[in-house]
Amino acid sequence: MKKIILFGRGKAPQEVPTPQVAPAVKTKYENVFFKKAEISTRSGKGVYIRKEFHERIMQIVHVIGGEDATLFEYLDNVLADHFATHKDEISTLYKEKYKTDIF
Repeated sequence: MKKIILFGRGKAPQEVPTPQVAPAVKTKYENVFFKKAEISTRSGKGVYIRKEFHERIMQIVHVIGGEDATLFEYLDNVLADHFATHKDEISTLYKEKYKTDIF
């Protein structure tokens, strides 16, 4: 079994075992959040997130997503799902405050 070493600022390296056998059928979560991004990271922008969130997200990406998953793709999919799920409410609030539609 291959192990992934995760480093956190000010912490000792952590070994997180990767699954020995990938499931034959992906879960709904994997299908939604671990699909390939349609753009490259070069087209994106840098953003700061809390240290705790970064560490947790990196563990999720490495353990669930495996070797091929990237932080960029995971966050891109999380945001795409968030916007799709909350589109109507975001649009209503945006119109109330800015008097035009965002979507």
